[in-house]
This record gives sequence, C-alpha cells and structure tokens, in this order.
Amino acid sequence: MFSEPDDPAVRDRMQAAFNEAATQLSCEREPEASMAWGHNGRTLGVSVNAPSGRRAWLRVMEAPAGKAGGKLWTGTEEAATTLPDEVPRPHLLRAMDWAQDQHAYRAELTSYVPAPVCSQSPDLTKAIDLPHEWWSRLRQASNLVTQTPAPDTRPPVISQDYIHRTIPRYLGEVDINTTVQRWSLAHGDLHWANLTGPQLTILDWEGFGPAPHGFDAAHLHAYTLPVPDLAARVRATFADVLSTQDGRLVELTVAAILLQAAERDPVHARLSPLVHAHVRGLLTSPAQ
Repeated sequence: MFSEPDDPAVRDRMQAAFNEAATQLSCEREPEASMAWGHNGRTLGVSVNAPSGRRAWLRVMEAPAGKAGGKLWTGTEEAATTLPDEVPRPHLLRAMDWAQDQHAYRAELTSYVPAPVCSQSPDLTKAIDLPHEWWSRLRQASNLVTQTPAPDTRPPVISQDYIHRTIPRYLGEVDINTTVQRWSLAHGDLHWANLTGPQLTILDWEGFGPAPHGFDAAHLHAYTLPVPDLAARVRATFADVLSTQDGRLVELTVAAILLQAAERDPVHARLSPLVHAHVRGLLTSPAQ
C-alpha cells in the first residue's frame, strides 16, 4: 500500500473515477472505509457494499488515453480465467472500462478479503506468527500456479534478455550461465503486502505470467531477509525449488531486480545491504 498522491489533481481525478465506477456497478462505498492507493496514484481501491448486499472490493486503474491495455491492465481478468479455483485469491465479480478526457480507466469489482495483509510494505519488517497450515497452503498454491499452463498471449514477468543484461549490471560478473532452462507460470509480485494471514489469500494478480521457475519463492524470500528466522522458513518451504542451479539463477535474478529498484524507492534501498549479503552467500555456496 502506498501513500496518497501529493498531486491534488491526481487525487481528485481518481476519486471521481472511483465514484463513477461505483455508480455504474451499483456499489456503495462503506462508511469510513480507508482508501488504498497504488504507486503514484495509478490505482485506488476501497471496500464497498455490492449489489448482492455483500462486501466487495472496488479498484480503479488509470492510464493515459491511448496507453490503456497491456499486461497489468488485463492481468486480473486473465488470471481469473486461467488459475484453478483452489488458488486462494479474490474472485473477480465484474469489470468495466471507459475513457474520460485524456485518461482511460478500468474498474474491477472483486470479492472482499477479510484477513489483513501480513505487512503494510512489501518487505517484512518484523516477525509475524503464521500457523503451519498457512505455510502448507502457500506451497500448495505455488505448486498449482507453476503447474498451470501459461496463456499463449500472456507476456513474461521478465524476459530472458532482461536477465542477461541486469545480472551483470547490478551483481557484476557472477561466472554463471544466465540462460533460464525452465519457465513456469508465476504470480510475479509475491511479497508480504500481497499475502494475508492467518488465513492465506494471495492478492494482486495483475502482473502474473511466465517467469523463471521458482521466481515467486525467490521473490518472497528476498523480501523476508530482514527477519532471518522467517527467511529460513521461506527457504525451507521451497527448499527443493531454491537449492538447485536453477534456483540459484532465479535468486540472483530477483536480487538484481531489487537492487535496480533500490535506485528509485526507499523500501528497496533499505533492503539493498541485505540483498548484497545474500548474493555473496549464493555465490560462495555450492548449489545442488
């Protein structure tokens, strides 16, 4: 969750778009419901009362006119038709698109998730207590995702060319083959602000797509580095995925992604020293 955008024009425009979506989808914002903003005000989500009388979640996305569409724009809807029902996630109820002035909008009404997110930021900043069943269900969900064929039209989370370029740029010469041998479907942004507990739900599927096998496990592990005991639990949960040559490559890939992000935001900047230390350990420890 990000802070409210500083630009009042963005705030006003997004709130007006949210009100339009709520009207068209026959929803009412819950009294005193807080607003969940996306990065730079690109999205706005609020809990609502749906026409069925049940609670739901309404999120509105904005893009410049002529630039709507693409992976993130249609991700939630494509995930809804691709993933097995057994993957614990919000279910898409309705969606709509429209344009106004110089902007395009997409609204998505999904089922409400009562369980709180595990962290308000992507990284885990303090220890949390999660039951054994939570970890088991996380692994089961991950297995279901990776075993699901990726839609032919779905772009990858990251490209092979990106990996070739980014690992040496941010990690230096690591003396390993950076060609991915196995790709599988992934959430693509698995971190602690996209996981709920103690009942597991995996949120925000807009970026899902093919990725190096083990991407989600490596991604979550990297965001858990500030809490070593839980980082070890993540690693143990996905030991068979990460403790291989393929796993080492995907961990180095995720490290390079996070170090690149450290150049532009404080969350990744504070993770940067831990990521560097983790990379040193990966490069000095033999993989199976």
